[in-house]
Amino acid sequence: MTNDNMKVWDSVAQSDGQYLKKVSFGSRSFTSIDPMYQVREATRAFGPVGQGWGWTSETETITMSNGDVAFLAHVTVWHGCNDNSFGPFTGCRTFFKKERIAEDAPKMAVTDGLTKALSHLGFNADVFLGEHDNKYAADSKPTNGEW
Repeated sequence: MTNDNMKVWDSVAQSDGQYLKKVSFGSRSFTSIDPMYQVREATRAFGPVGQGWGWTSETETITMSNGDVAFLAHVTVWHGCNDNSFGPFTGCRTFFKKERIAEDAPKMAVTDGLTKALSHLGFNADVFLGEHDNKYAADSKPTNGEW
């Protein structure tokens, strides 16, 4: 009898480089994964959204002491059937900062939560395991030889 525990992970772990993009914010740089590519690959693995897999999202806003407002999306993913779910995984984006509204913040927070949830199934594991230069590679390696 074969062990199928890694079947999904192994089938979705390697990313197609054309859907990865290097992003830099000041001294911080990482590899970004195209979210529609992730949805396509989840659909390829499990079937159409709403039938073979899907997600739910509960949202909230929080106001910081300086007046900035953050939007949080708590995303729970299911595959196979709604009872086979896991999460939530929280995505967070600044919604209001210094009199500027980021109208895409709610959508981006959901996308962040969905990306993190899918990573736990193995989607784009090469990125999250540090096989590309990104924030996950920096976080997963010791500094000066120590953790």
